[in-house]
Amino acid sequence: MRISRVYLFVSIAILSFIATSCYKESTYTTKDYDLTITSYDVNFDFSKYKTFYIRDSVAMISDYIEKGDKEWKDFYKTGGISDQIKFKIRQEYAALGYTEVHDTLHHADFAVNMVITLSKITSTVYYPGYWWGYSSYWDGYYPYYFKKGSKNWGGYWGGYWGDYYPWYGGGYSYTYKTGTLMIEMADGDALRAWIHYIQTTPNPSPSDPKAPKLKFVWSAFINGLQDDNTNMERLNNGIDEAFKNSPYLKRN
Repeated sequence: MRISRVYLFVSIAILSFIATSCYKESTYTTKDYDLTITSYDVNFDFSKYKTFYIRDSVAMISDYIEKGDKEWKDFYKTGGISDQIKFKIRQEYAALGYTEVHDTLHHADFAVNMVITLSKITSTVYYPGYWWGYSSYWDGYYPYYFKKGSKNWGGYWGGYWGDYYPWYGGGYSYTYKTGTLMIEMADGDALRAWIHYIQTTPNPSPSDPKAPKLKFVWSAFINGLQDDNTNMERLNNGIDEAFKNSPYLKRN
């Protein structure tokens, strides 16, 4: 599934809706929920960039993986998911004609940030029962039988529904894991100005009117359900889709 939007806040709103409402239909396969969203600055000329710097690994944010545990170690091991994601994104930018700066951020035209968010979500569905809302029906009828002298009959209905109603009620819980890979393309000059501000300013704050503004010219969000068997394959497909959906990303 592919959605392209110019403004970032629109993309985030769509992504939030998908992430919280689309993972309940068991008739679909895991990859049917995959979603790729791209956002970019329509006024920016991407062809003026020549070099890029990519961070050394993918930052991880998770509500169930702790630093140092097995899943964390597997993610960051040599040749693990972090390395594979970085390698794939590096290839994409190189194929567009951009040259990677390996040793330092200081001279890169743009910097690539990569963050993956991994979440475990448990939801509960409750249904009140087949006879919910029908108590007034039975309340209205069993007194009739009681008035006719059928005490056993009236007691049967009143006792049965009183003891067991609503006997069809119940609910169930389900747990699923979602993952979102975010790729950000930050202007190098703006990023260097921000880093200088952080390093030289006591108590730096984004709300400081003197603080330089970070400039993100392109972002991609690749979202889906986690599946141990296909995660990397689907991530690669999502990264492919993000770049194919961004033909303006190129160097003349």
